[in-house]
Amino acid sequence: MKKTMIFLMLFCLGLFLIHFESRAEGTDTFPIGKNYLNLSNLIMIPGDSGCAYTKNPILVKPNQQYTIVLDFGFLGQHSNWLGDIMISFEEYPSHDIYDALILADFVNERAYVEFMPNDEYIHITSLPMLPENYDAILYEGLYSDFSGFEPYIDQNEEMVYYGVLPIDFDENMTAEEIKAYIHASNPDGTPISFETESDEYSSGTKTPGNYQMVFITEYNLISKRYYLEVRVFDQAAPLIIDPGIISIPLSEKASLSEIKQMISVTDNVDLMSSSDLIITFDTYSSAITVGTYEITFQAIDSSSNESSRTVTINLIDLNGPQITGPNDIYLYTSDNPLSIEQIKDYYTFIDDVDGTNVGVIFTVDEYQQTQIEGIYDITIKAVDQQLNFKVKNIKIHVIENRGPVFSTDEIVLDIDTADAMTEQEIIDWFVNHTLSMGFDVSHVRVLYNEYEKHQDVDGSYYVYLNYEVNGETTLSRIRLDVEEASSDINFLPFIVIGVPSIGGLITVFVLKKKNK
Repeated sequence: MKKTMIFLMLFCLGLFLIHFESRAEGTDTFPIGKNYLNLSNLIMIPGDSGCAYTKNPILVKPNQQYTIVLDFGFLGQHSNWLGDIMISFEEYPSHDIYDALILADFVNERAYVEFMPNDEYIHITSLPMLPENYDAILYEGLYSDFSGFEPYIDQNEEMVYYGVLPIDFDENMTAEEIKAYIHASNPDGTPISFETESDEYSSGTKTPGNYQMVFITEYNLISKRYYLEVRVFDQAAPLIIDPGIISIPLSEKASLSEIKQMISVTDNVDLMSSSDLIITFDTYSSAITVGTYEITFQAIDSSSNESSRTVTINLIDLNGPQITGPNDIYLYTSDNPLSIEQIKDYYTFIDDVDGTNVGVIFTVDEYQQTQIEGIYDITIKAVDQQLNFKVKNIKIHVIENRGPVFSTDEIVLDIDTADAMTEQEIIDWFVNHTLSMGFDVSHVRVLYNEYEKHQDVDGSYYVYLNYEVNGETTLSRIRLDVEEASSDINFLPFIVIGVPSIGGLITVFVLKKKNK
């Protein structure tokens, strides 16, 4: 039997040499898949040998380990002779020819040959095959690396697919929703299932960026992959929250950085704060007067989405004028009363915006220019052009600094008048004056005059009179006081003691004279 098989092998080889004229053009590219064995490149040797040869040489990697694996169904009846049959090779360009014994794996009903070519091309000059199936493969590696049969894949077969799926960050999708956009089918168009091999999207942050998902399917022992790039994008611009009109006192004008902190900014993706705001327009920072000004803020997120908002700022005057001056004013009763304007002169009224252009009114005035001793409240109100105001409460102290004040009845003569009168004129004045008071005075005569020779000598001097009042005789006298004049007294009072009376009572008239 062994001799018969050897004969068949030699017969197959002989027929190959008859049909193989020379090396045909080989394949200049490596296979797409792992299988180098193109069944369409095999030609059966004529006759009943049950062997085939390669029409075109196979491009291989020199000094690389290769293995041919054949299913028992592919070998057919040849599987009964394993251990005695071989596969024959010829390398190019060296033309080395050698045989490799086919080894059996009875457990898995497979046969295999391991070899290592030295040249770039090989011809299989004799390959036993009586196929009941087409499970045959030539691949790089040892038999222990065998992972399953795979058909030879045509050069034009698309093995890997690529796609890009854009997703809005604000409308994120689940992995299952994404997978629903992908479809797999067999060459006839019948849908087939596929699995997710890897998924960066589901395990990632899903923030804007690129995430790869890989799907794999298999048909006819050929695995193919679909590489989907999920591109998450952000098209929503940052939101600058409108603070409304910002009012700031001119005297407390805020800096631009302080204004920024009054503005809030948010983004759907990025964590943003007021420090990320950019000022693109500004009439506020140079403002020095009350008025309305604008600042335009811009915000840009990491996806280059941008937004802007113009904020209105009112510089306002909230402070009333400053009133500077005493809390108390002191006056003597002998001083001339202070007018409103004189009281104002004690104070200065300065506004931080309007300067001295300030209105001043008295809202409380208990003083009313009085010279009566006491403490009087006055409230001064200063109002600027924006009707801001401040008040100041002050007290007017009116202090008594005068001595006693004397007054006289009409019976007392002014000293200067008396000096200009003769003795008789004084008597006549006395008579007339008493008559005006309802007394009937007559027969008036001077009994004694002490004053006559002492006009310039300090002292008290009397003029004694005798007269009749309503028919009765009466004695009276007039006292004249002569005093040295004081340098700080401008007014000398005079006094009368007693009044004319009926019944002989002595009436004393006192005149006070300033010693000149």
